[in-house]
Amino acid sequence: MLGKNHTPDVATLFAEDAQRIRQFSLLDQAWLLDYSRLPLTGDGYGQLQQLARDAGLEAAVANLFGGEIVNPSERRPALHMALRADDPSSFPGADPDQCLARDRDGFLALAESLFNGDRGLTDLIHVGIGGSDLGPRLVSDALDVDQSAVRVHWLSTVDARRLDRLLAELDPARTGVVIASKSFSTEETLLQARALREWLGERFASQAWAATAMPERAADFGIDRAHVLPFPEWTGGRFSLWSSVGVSAAARLGRACFRELLRGAAAADLCFSGPDRNQSLALHLALLMHFLRRDLSAPSLGIVAYDPRLALLGDFLQQLVMESLGKGVDLEDVPLRQSTSPLVFGGRGTDLQHSIFQALHQAPDSHPLILAGVLEPGHGRDDWHRVQLSHLLAQATAMARGRDDERPCRRLPGNRPVMVLMARRLDARSLGFLLASFEHAVFALSVLWSINPFDQWGVEEGKRLAARFNTALAERGEPDFDDWLDLTNRGMRD
Repeated sequence: MLGKNHTPDVATLFAEDAQRIRQFSLLDQAWLLDYSRLPLTGDGYGQLQQLARDAGLEAAVANLFGGEIVNPSERRPALHMALRADDPSSFPGADPDQCLARDRDGFLALAESLFNGDRGLTDLIHVGIGGSDLGPRLVSDALDVDQSAVRVHWLSTVDARRLDRLLAELDPARTGVVIASKSFSTEETLLQARALREWLGERFASQAWAATAMPERAADFGIDRAHVLPFPEWTGGRFSLWSSVGVSAAARLGRACFRELLRGAAAADLCFSGPDRNQSLALHLALLMHFLRRDLSAPSLGIVAYDPRLALLGDFLQQLVMESLGKGVDLEDVPLRQSTSPLVFGGRGTDLQHSIFQALHQAPDSHPLILAGVLEPGHGRDDWHRVQLSHLLAQATAMARGRDDERPCRRLPGNRPVMVLMARRLDARSLGFLLASFEHAVFALSVLWSINPFDQWGVEEGKRLAARFNTALAERGEPDFDDWLDLTNRGMRD
């Protein structure tokens, strides 16, 4: 592959090939991926495809969908695809007790009753962090058409001021709570859940639900056993959107919409696991992300939304990519000599143009981008939507083509790697397809890089140390600066 200092000029590639845009783009289901602005040749892309073959991707995908151990450090399979399948039992080992479909029907029935207002609730507080927040909040924000009887309020970060302000606005008699935690031991989640339990008082038993893989812990906390919405323990946190953790999003969107989200994700599963994998969005994303990270040595990847409905996509992908791929050893526990996860950042396009894009255009470092948009507006202000699309095209062009000027301060170097990801329309099925395709792209990258994408021992160590420091802080009461310095010293020396 071409090294960072020997990348071709994209403007020259366009000048030499009038059909480049057709040859370096992919249409898969509802999504068009345009990677023509990357400094990549046809031969270069062919080498990427050969890399996937040499890495044994086909066998690895068969192991993933066959229920084999793909998380060696924890000796687990990764069967989250079964959570969105019409027939979960078709995934070996996923549903030995034939309960996945029943549990899914259960949390979707609850969601529909909340959506319709059958329970007399006007507000629902969803408490969860990480995967128990990012996915459900993204799809709720992206697909919401304001037809639900309940508003959903998302609590993740421990923010006492926000909680107090929120509770001051709500009526406890008409507010429900969903506590989403796989382990039902997540400190940030339980801290807020205790405050909500106190606030609801006796109503907690009838107005609180738990989405968890540990039903006994939820029951011990005071959740009515009939209100526990279980999901399997093998469900990774960043894949839990497809489980009962999605109940609050389903309550906002309705059961039918959430089922379409699941069907879209299941369609991506079929594309990635079937014979047409080489033409899948997932594999293309994986190979191109590999090219950016390993061949161009790009340390970051921006996910920039030029449709406000996708504003939270960068947040979702930040966890999916960095928690999955941010590893320092290979599958044999041998330290890696090459880079793994990029630093992922994101946000709304026209907002970022007025904050970070100056550096992206002219600073010496190059930061690749995926600009995401939608052709159909989904609202009645066509002129507003046209502004979004025009800015997307303008930024993609300026990043790649650059600008010449007699004054150096006005020059743009161009050749900044940028991809465009465009949907014809944004609906539940297309969004489900996109999110699952990114999941599979991350898995494919883990195969290319020979790492485990399903554990997160760095996260676990942070939790362990936080518990120790919490105990020390509680023993001291309110610390002063001397206490703080002493705790810092002890933490680094013990």
